[in-house]
Amino acid sequence: MSPGVELLLLFLLSPSLLAEISHLPMASNRIILDSTELLQNPLIPDNGVPAARATPVAPQKCPSLQRYRKMLKDFDDLEDLYVDVPVHIALAERQRKRFVLNLNDSTPLTIRFSAPVGRKMYYNQTGNPLRPAAVAPGPGVAVGSLVLPCALRGQYDLFVLARHSGALKVDALAEHPQHDWPLLNATHRIAIRTQNRVRKREMFVKWEMSKFDFHAMHYCLVIQRLSTDTPRMSFTHFCQAVAAYANQRPMTPSCAAPGGPLEGIWGAPPQRERRLNPRQNVHIVCTGKRRQQLLRRLLPRSSYHLDLFGVHQGRQNLTLRLASSQVNFNRTQPLALKQQALMQLKIGGQHGKQVYSFKVPQTTRQLEEPFMRHLLIPCSGSEIRVKLLRQRSEVGTTEAFYSPTYIRQKGVLPGQRYLMRFEPSNDDEALRAQKVMVALSSEALFRDLPELPQNTTVFNVRTRCSRATIAWNGSPDERELSYCIIVFNLPQRNRSVVDFTNYCMDFVPKRVEQYRNFEWMACRERQQSPDNIETETIMNLTPGASYLVYVTANLSMGKPLPYQALTLHMASQCLDASHESFY
Repeated sequence: MSPGVELLLLFLLSPSLLAEISHLPMASNRIILDSTELLQNPLIPDNGVPAARATPVAPQKCPSLQRYRKMLKDFDDLEDLYVDVPVHIALAERQRKRFVLNLNDSTPLTIRFSAPVGRKMYYNQTGNPLRPAAVAPGPGVAVGSLVLPCALRGQYDLFVLARHSGALKVDALAEHPQHDWPLLNATHRIAIRTQNRVRKREMFVKWEMSKFDFHAMHYCLVIQRLSTDTPRMSFTHFCQAVAAYANQRPMTPSCAAPGGPLEGIWGAPPQRERRLNPRQNVHIVCTGKRRQQLLRRLLPRSSYHLDLFGVHQGRQNLTLRLASSQVNFNRTQPLALKQQALMQLKIGGQHGKQVYSFKVPQTTRQLEEPFMRHLLIPCSGSEIRVKLLRQRSEVGTTEAFYSPTYIRQKGVLPGQRYLMRFEPSNDDEALRAQKVMVALSSEALFRDLPELPQNTTVFNVRTRCSRATIAWNGSPDERELSYCIIVFNLPQRNRSVVDFTNYCMDFVPKRVEQYRNFEWMACRERQQSPDNIETETIMNLTPGASYLVYVTANLSMGKPLPYQALTLHMASQCLDASHESFY
């Protein structure tokens, strides 16, 4: 190696030079790929000395910026424009005029002209022209007036070319031309539903259709992540949300970019899923006419506030706030079940499965073999299965059942926590398996619930023209007990028992009469029979009709429990009084 090369390497590896290179900003040595970066402020290091800039690229690479700069030279006649202050001027034919409007806050903006003119509008001295909507002409408003549904704070350059000589009035209003729409302040009862998928860091959002001009309404969803450092911002109108979204990071000018942040938001095509930037707290997703959106890359253990805005396509993109909701994006903890309480649970979750938890209580009595009793009642008579889990291990399961069923769980210890997972027996049952009633007890009997027999089937013993005899197994409960027979009329147009079976209705005698299609009810005390079989004859039935019969067991104090429902189909023709059918 030559002495000159060794000297050069020694100089480059000296500590003082390495320290100086390490403190230089990386952005000061990069190549400017876009000529619009000339509009940005130069980088200033910590020592206050401007950093060295690379040689800029010629403006010819950005034709729009070149045209904008040419217009600045051609339109040398400049005048300031203020909000709510009209300007009266006289223009000759083909005369050029430039107006400069500075906004201190985001607001809807309407610029009206009293005469037809050619006009172009730019935002914050960028080379991309805005594409505002046109205002409908009217008294004092000529063709060519402009409206911005959301004008952000900043400088707006308005270039005007007079088509005819004469007087011209220009006024800027901080309001939307449709601000007096009668339905703008009406109440919208729109619900927002969400589903968290925390493991995938996804949230599925759905909402109802707008009640006002639903055929012309598009939707924009504003997602705001809440934290202790950044409290929730209240957005009374859509412009405030757009301003908060744009202020999170400086908008870098670009030749290919739209004229403003709002056009970038509305110009993005609707997509089924959108990825959120975790470094930002405010996000805006416009979905067009779609009323659902999948959000990805959410942060677990965070709270999100959702604001839904409507964009009226038939009223110059008038925006109105439709609904709002706050969601805790966290893993859903299973609902804890209570002892000795009959609870109605929802089981129509994702893929038809739902999980609930329960804890074995501390008992004062020392049992030789602690146990837990579970009473399960599918509300619609759908066929479901139940699995008992402890620490992700299966400790018990049931066969598919569709009527009130008991489960006795042995080998439990006080303080242990278990999970109870419900799932339909097949895909067809998933459409019906929506709710189930559950009761837990660590005692031999439920305090406020009667004891049902092992076989809860109700039998049709004999059917005559206008009466039917039914039978069922008596309850093994030794407490004071009574039975109620409740009859509902099945409509002739739909005799499917599946559509009307409801084991979760309120079977209290005074309330069951208020249900639809109620026909008849009778209650009596239990009968003393050696085989513990109960019978009852139902009178005054209509030939050719169909009935749904419930038998309930009732304690003197507590809630009734139903047996398995029975369907009766009466014969349409009766030859004589002795005609009958046996089962």
